[in-house]
Amino acid sequence: MTAAAGPSGVESDRRLRIVPLGGLGEFGLNALVVEWGEDAILVDAGAMVPASELAGVDSIAPDFSYLRRPGLKLHGVFLTHGHDDHVAALAFALRAQAAPVWGTRLTLGLARHRLRERGASADLRPLSAGESVEAGPFRVHGIRVAHSVSDSLALAIQTPAGTLLHSGDFKLDAAEGLATDVEALAEWGERGVLALLSDSTNVERRGRGGSEDDVIPAFEEIFARAAGRVVVGCFASSFPRIQRVADAARRAGRRVCFLGRRMIENVGVASELGELRIAPEWRISPAEAAGYPPGRVTFLASGSQGERGSALAALSEGEHRGVATSAGDTVVLSARVIPGCERMVSRMISAFYRRGCEVAHPGTAPVHVSGHAHRDDLAELIRLTRPRHLVPLHGEFRMLAQHARLAVEAGVPAERVGLAENGQVLGVGTGGIARVGSAPAGRVLLDPSGTAPFGPRTVRERRALAGRGLVVPVVVVDRETRALRVPPRFVTRGVVDEAGALLCEAREIVVGMLREPITTGVALEERLRAGLRLMFRRQAHRRPAIEPVVVEI
Repeated sequence: MTAAAGPSGVESDRRLRIVPLGGLGEFGLNALVVEWGEDAILVDAGAMVPASELAGVDSIAPDFSYLRRPGLKLHGVFLTHGHDDHVAALAFALRAQAAPVWGTRLTLGLARHRLRERGASADLRPLSAGESVEAGPFRVHGIRVAHSVSDSLALAIQTPAGTLLHSGDFKLDAAEGLATDVEALAEWGERGVLALLSDSTNVERRGRGGSEDDVIPAFEEIFARAAGRVVVGCFASSFPRIQRVADAARRAGRRVCFLGRRMIENVGVASELGELRIAPEWRISPAEAAGYPPGRVTFLASGSQGERGSALAALSEGEHRGVATSAGDTVVLSARVIPGCERMVSRMISAFYRRGCEVAHPGTAPVHVSGHAHRDDLAELIRLTRPRHLVPLHGEFRMLAQHARLAVEAGVPAERVGLAENGQVLGVGTGGIARVGSAPAGRVLLDPSGTAPFGPRTVRERRALAGRGLVVPVVVVDRETRALRVPPRFVTRGVVDEAGALLCEAREIVVGMLREPITTGVALEERLRAGLRLMFRRQAHRRPAIEPVVVEI
């Protein structure tokens, strides 16, 4: 069998390695390594927001320790688009191994802000649609694709083994300024595609995906009938949606006000680069909005997934410092619910209803179209590119599995479909595709600062405190004799009233322990912890966390 030629013209039958560090088997954390020998590039470096209130975890990044593998040379990071699930963990990838970062102007603008939040910087280099760059033995070409954030790319990656075509997040939208470059995709199909790495998000949705223009009539109807404020929640980087909502608001005579730090920051980047065009006289601040009649203002807010601390969640609870919603207002959730966030979104919708607001969301009105290709679009991409192999990307495992079946229906032999999850390394060449090893592909949990990682043990401890409660016995003893200087006190959280019978018994246990000789404060702490744990288990069938405090004076 003849091997494919790479950018240098050298032929080889060695296998190219595809190493998913995130995004396969889950939503978010998109990060994929392409390797040839010891040379590598990384496609995307995304984070994710926890799908629930996870014991103080603010965000999650992939484990990039694989990039520190001895001998591995990272020649570049290529960002397909500016969504946080593709760029927000860039600082952590570059800490593992520094390398140049390529992306479109808008993508780099958004990534630059995420780097600053982490106290990091990078060698950022522009890559536009139709352009190509060399990175070690790879030549990477940008291809324009439509998505819910502007300036998105698919990547044609020429390697010594053949060409990989990474779809990025895409849809076949023909709306003005968004159209996917179908001709370029077909041209790569003519040249020969060793493997298509394709977005699987909407494989369960039949037919073709909608266009961004499809939401315009629904918003025009909402603006026409709404007497009060209109609050639109969407992703802070969904600039095509933001533009269309702002245009519809202007036609209805409504000024636009942006809420949420991430929304204001992203809109600033997009406006500076010409990706958003909102006349200054139609944009107002929250303070200015207070002076307008409710029926003449539209708010665009981040937090469509109900994230704690977001602008939209604060509005739903009446806790936003600058804006309040009330009866007669209309709230529009113009975003899909990320799997796992259903409970948070449902709770937020209920909170808006309690405030007397009307709520429109994708389940009740056509106020959202997905940025991801539906089933027929995915089949069309396979037809255009005619790949020798296919690797499903981006989605829960059920979606990857259904995309694999779709590929077979579209003519890709089953043995040439590489179905893998995070950490499962695929080897691909002209001879076939197979799993050839494994790689570390865990998660790094971040506190609200976004810079301090903590491990699974800390999360387990926080969950235990939340679920079982906490008892802190405070014992003041004489430094020499270890005798009690004052009666023991207890601080409890989530366990029992401090005046309860259980705590009276606990005090007796502590006093009894101190009748026996104890040489050190540490030994006393251990004795208190063991004795009180046993007492609570026997007397109350509870297992609170016991954290003694021994003060020696």
